[in-house]
Amino acid sequence: MNNLYPFADRRVHRSTQTLTALTLQLQHVYEKEGLRNFALGDSNGMVVTAAGDAREAEALAAYAPLLARSVDRRYRQEILSRVESMIPGITPETIHVRRFEADGEELFLTLVGKPGAYHRVGLFRAITGVRRILDRPIAA
Repeated sequence: MNNLYPFADRRVHRSTQTLTALTLQLQHVYEKEGLRNFALGDSNGMVVTAAGDAREAEALAAYAPLLARSVDRRYRQEILSRVESMIPGITPETIHVRRFEADGEELFLTLVGKPGAYHRVGLFRAITGVRRILDRPIAA
């Protein structure tokens, strides 16, 4: 990678296909942040796209709406224990879920990685990228 243009490598990996572009966006953040898994799911708990193990991504997307909406600490812990039964090693410090809207749809980004402040940066980058990709005009 050229040091004068630190984002040059990412700019090469683009697509006009929406799903491919979303996958590339998540893959970029996944690799840059050294995540275990990064899943984008819809409000029905279905995977839209992911970076990392596909089975883990399915579980993360399925539980993301519940985790994002749970305000009761005990209920959230119950949900996390279900996730942990499918994905060993998940803790409240290693999983982060953010709900957001893009193109009129409620979506959920779930990441799993080492504990740290970088999660907020990775989630913000991914949300910004997903919104940009979904809000662009569809090619004819």
